[in-house]
Amino acid sequence: MIRVVRRADGRLDVDRAGPGRGAWLCRESAACLAEAARRHGFERAFRAPVNAAAVELLAANLERSSKQAALDVRG
Repeated sequence: MIRVVRRADGRLDVDRAGPGRGAWLCRESAACLAEAARRHGFERAFRAPVNAAAVELLAANLERSSKQAALDVRG
């Protein structure tokens, strides 16, 4: 599981121990992220509006980090 936080500027970021409210997602699951966005889970978890661009940027960052982790494991 990963913890997503909403920064003061509205950006979503992965931060396991940061202050404030967080939303938990399945690790490396694009479907989980899409479902959370579709069901407005981020807005409920943060009790604040979350724009679609922030969710798209989070999805891109998670995809990039999962690819990087796969490269690191393979050498």
